[in-house]
Amino acid sequence: MIAVAIVAAVALAIGLWWVSRSGMPRRDGQAVIAGLSGPVTVRWSAHAVPHIEGESFTDVAAALGYLHANDRFVQLELGRRLSSGRLAEIVGDVALPSDRYYLSLGFPHWARTKLKALGPESRALLDAYTRGVNAWLRERGSDLPPELRLLGVRPDPWTPVDCLYFQLQLSHALSFWQGRPEEVRYRWLGAIGGERLADLLGQPQLHVPGSIAEMAGLALPPARDDLDLNTDTAASPLALLAHDPRDGSLGSNNWALGATRTASGSPIVANDPHLPLALPGFWYQVKVRAPGYEASGMTLAGFPFVVIGQGPDVAWAFTNVMLDDHDIYFEKLSDDGTKVLRGQEWIPLEIERTEIPRRDGDPESLTVRYTDLGVLLEADPDKGLPARSLAWTGAIAGDPGSVFVRLARATRVGDLVGALDDYVSPGQNLVAADRHGGLLYTAIGRVPIRRLGDGRLPSPAWDPAYGWDGLVPQVHNPTVLDPAEDLLVTANQDILVPGAEPLPSPFTADFDTPHRADRIRELLLSRDRWELSEISAVQTDVRSLYSRELVELLAGPYSGDAASAYTVLSTWDGAMNLAGPAALLAIVEQELLADIFQDEAEAFGLPRLAGRDELLRLLGGELSARWFDDQGTPQLETREQILASALERAWMQTTDRWGADPSGWDYGQIHLLFLENPLGTMPIIGRWFNRGPLALPGSATTVAAFGGPWRDGIQRIAYGPSMRWIADPSNGDNALAVLPAGQSGHPADPHYDDQMELYLAGELHPVYWSDAAIQAHTTTTLTLFPDDR
Repeated sequence: MIAVAIVAAVALAIGLWWVSRSGMPRRDGQAVIAGLSGPVTVRWSAHAVPHIEGESFTDVAAALGYLHANDRFVQLELGRRLSSGRLAEIVGDVALPSDRYYLSLGFPHWARTKLKALGPESRALLDAYTRGVNAWLRERGSDLPPELRLLGVRPDPWTPVDCLYFQLQLSHALSFWQGRPEEVRYRWLGAIGGERLADLLGQPQLHVPGSIAEMAGLALPPARDDLDLNTDTAASPLALLAHDPRDGSLGSNNWALGATRTASGSPIVANDPHLPLALPGFWYQVKVRAPGYEASGMTLAGFPFVVIGQGPDVAWAFTNVMLDDHDIYFEKLSDDGTKVLRGQEWIPLEIERTEIPRRDGDPESLTVRYTDLGVLLEADPDKGLPARSLAWTGAIAGDPGSVFVRLARATRVGDLVGALDDYVSPGQNLVAADRHGGLLYTAIGRVPIRRLGDGRLPSPAWDPAYGWDGLVPQVHNPTVLDPAEDLLVTANQDILVPGAEPLPSPFTADFDTPHRADRIRELLLSRDRWELSEISAVQTDVRSLYSRELVELLAGPYSGDAASAYTVLSTWDGAMNLAGPAALLAIVEQELLADIFQDEAEAFGLPRLAGRDELLRLLGGELSARWFDDQGTPQLETREQILASALERAWMQTTDRWGADPSGWDYGQIHLLFLENPLGTMPIIGRWFNRGPLALPGSATTVAAFGGPWRDGIQRIAYGPSMRWIADPSNGDNALAVLPAGQSGHPADPHYDDQMELYLAGELHPVYWSDAAIQAHTTTTLTLFPDDR
């Protein structure tokens, strides 16, 4: 028996080793791609960054498709299956909810629609990219990465529609980062009434359609169809995290320093987009060169464009606007469910019937219906939601890649003003600088022209007073060209300028608090003559202005443990370091949010609607003091009681865990990054795919922004800098970059996680632009040939 066990163990080890080596990326030799006009040369640097040079733009796009497949085909395959509702086909019924979700949003429908609307150049690039992916698939045959071998996947050929799934996924992530908040607000409307909801949202003129209020259970005077609720609350930007405010915010940082503020006399552009952190990561770094096009920067696997980076003359960066680019419209359906009411007329639905293939059974049938407004979401009686249409700019046909080509080809940032109309979604804060010293900020993405209301609550689709009348031209979006202070900063804060000319339609957004942007400006304005190599210290700064403001608002007479807690926090500088008072602050914040806002959520069985912005406004006296009362007790609690109780409990948790000496408090024990692969939960070998846990400083409110859900006293970091990029538009060889893990998606490849140490240390690696620099740092070369050579 022992011998049999040994033989079985050896056989298993050999089998696992064989699987682990399958589908390894290749970075030298020769390969063939059908349709190339000539050879394409790919030179690789030490961090597996490909430098692609070809005879045409479409040739380098084909090469990029080959390279994305080479390093990230599992990401490509799982990504297109996620969007097209085909995950259950390979992983089983555990994926059925996900498949139903994306099919119910109409992802395949919208991807096909977008493909038809592409301009000639973008369509040619997607076709070329598709040829590149399929060339890799033909070359590899059954030699696929281990995840696909273990799942028994035989991939279908790639298609141009598959590319658009990835653009849709990014748009979805940045549009619905807090779910569908209109639905949550509607449920809260019925629970607490319009006045308290307006108070919580900081919207004294909150527009509540009368018919929607009646559906939510509010009594309105019958002669009025709309209710404008006035409170004494001052308006302020929203920072709602309706899915769960404890998860932290999904934001980003970017800025541009003008030539007068740098040592070189050339502008500096920096970016660190905050996105979900996983293995492999979002971004894939490249340098591409062809006649008429040259760019260096970050691409998305599945999408053949440099999304963030620089061209010969301009460098650019993005953050999320947090724009409300989608609206919910409650519907009245005909008895047979084939028509919806518009005024006095019934109009027919478009009906699509599809199937979800299942690994473990027969396909599941699914019907998806569309109205003139968008996809029709089925009624959800458990949540009190009727059938409703989702109008979303991300579903509108456009040319999502052309803007990135235009940025790379631009010679001056001023030429971009008014030239970005064909980009629709997701709304982004574009910061750009050119080699001549020009700086530009503009919000790209299109704002719906709403007939009535601002989109914060559902609207009645049957009432012709509501709906969209097209999109606002991008030229009307907030824009700043060549600012007097020679500095531009965005960090998801309110970008609307007080007193500026009114916009053609409400620019509704769920802005983050201003603290990250204020801290970036504070650092950048603290000195002049910045070197590009010094910018990473700003990107990795962990001092939280939000935490300092929170502590100041907590000031008051305390006794006992509450006084001990406040004394420590009151002398703290707000640095969310791995050791020290950061741990206490994090626990205090969670106790405050739970004490003040969670009791109402639990009483009404609803997701918590309030987060950091609401907490600060309440403590600052801008919200009704009723929020301090604990709904779970018969007595009326005061502000003083709630704050003292939260501080006391936080002190007890902290000292029970680490003792009374703040120098021994280990924030790193409760602020952890787990980099996980989709197959990381598999038995026996799952851990081979994952990395972590990793203790990290910072928080969702610091420039080095790391946030995630709190569970059982630990915050699992889910979001953070998905890459860091620093560029000099006058010299691409000066740029710096880093990924959280690496370029490769293959767990056995050294480039799967070879940038992790740099990333954790706040360091970046050099980027190579010129032919001389590329050649000097080339480690291997791959040449791609046409199939008719």
